Amino acid sequence: MFKPVPVAIGLRYLRAKRRNGFISFISLASILGIALGVTALITTLAVMSGFQREIRDRLLQMAAHATVSGYGAPLQDWPRAVRVAMADPRVAGAAPYIEKEALVSGANNQPAMLRGVDPAQEGKVSVLGAKMVQGRLQDLVPGRFNIVLGRELAMWLGVGVGDDVVVTLADLRSNPLSGGVGTMKRFRVSGIFEAGYNEFDKGLAVVNLQDLQRLLRMGEGVTGVRLRLHDMDQAFAVARDLALRLGGPYRVSDWTQDNANLFRAL
Repeated sequence: MFKPVPVAIGLRYLRAKRRNGFISFISLASILGIALGVTALITTLAVMSGFQREIRDRLLQMAAHATVSGYGAPLQDWPRAVRVAMADPRVAGAAPYIEKEALVSGANNQPAMLRGVDPAQEGKVSVLGAKMVQGRLQDLVPGRFNIVLGRELAMWLGVGVGDDVVVTLADLRSNPLSGGVGTMKRFRVSGIFEAGYNEFDKGLAVVNLQDLQRLLRMGEGVTGVRLRLHDMDQAFAVARDLALRLGGPYRVSDWTQDNANLFRAL
């Protein structure tokens, strides 16, 4: 019966006669060593792959697959950008947003990313509403200046639902000669969310889009439009196509660029 050469050689040494028993032992030990090494490698790769997938899934529940933002200025014609995006069959959802670094103050101070969203549209691009553990996202009513905090952020600030926090935003336009002064506004905590990812739970605060527009004196402008796709691996291509269809200079980014420190290997 024909056997592959490697199999024939292996069996030759494994079935060596008694006088060659040492050779059989060496061959068996080598095979077991290789088997254990390959098993350890496969197990490690599987664990790391599963860990990376878990982080990615938790991250992308709250982060956009891709964004199209204004280049050096707020994006003014964002309703058209949303309509054009939703006309693309590759896009599952699109919503406007504003992001600004801020200092949030309660019993303690903590820097955080302040995100302005439209509660009615946010569900198209994230699961923030489903991650609320206290309050509702819909409580971010325009003009009430309510704020939703990550669970870890609220604990660090020492505040809960119903308490007030002071948000300080750097505003270089107000006094460029002196380096600018901070714009301060008091917000009422109306809800707390828990995403299960520390970057959001300790570093994200969410307010109504219109409230942040007023605070930053942006008029009807926004930072950009966030996109959720049916296939997130096409994120950059879809965002680039959207920017080209809109015309004019826009900044395009996707989830791999925004989180390159985590997904550099992908």
